[in-house]
Amino acid sequence: MRRGRRSLKSGRFLPNIDVDQWLADHPDFLIDCPHQPGNLRITRDACAKRHATANEPRWANIGAEPFHIFVFKMNLVPCRKCELGASLAREAKIKAA
Repeated sequence: MRRGRRSLKSGRFLPNIDVDQWLADHPDFLIDCPHQPGNLRITRDACAKRHATANEPRWANIGAEPFHIFVFKMNLVPCRKCELGASLAREAKIKAA
């Protein structure tokens, strides 16, 4: 016996969120990244993860890799010595313990 197909629109829950209002209510949720171009705004957790990932030994050496890995490594280079990322990574480590 086969199940009948339902339309994707009928059974899906779509929240009605005003993004601008939510960001106005939570001004500390996103931070401005001082090292990435284009006034990048990321979460504190994402900044801490980028700093921790950039300082892992496996991402330290940039060489002749496939292009997508090379681009990923090059995007992490500014995060290696970021003081903001280091402080957020320490806070995240303390919070996790």
